[in-house]
Amino acid sequence: MERDPLRDRTIICQYNPSEPGDYLLSVKWSGEHVYGSPFHTHIFSTQQELDEYQHELNSYRLIGSKRKDLF
Repeated sequence: MERDPLRDRTIICQYNPSEPGDYLLSVKWSGEHVYGSPFHTHIFSTQQELDEYQHELNSYRLIGSKRKDLF
């Protein structure tokens, strides 16, 4: 952890997982979860896996936005 010198009351936290997979990260301040915590994230094994996931996610978003236009 380190304090961001350019932004008041901002602390930069870093976690480096050693294995790919799903992670649930809890961030607390004075024993209370910060806004949005716990955070869910997925660590991919390769850049190609991440790119494929992002492409699939963007396809779902495009389909969802087209359905909204129909109603």
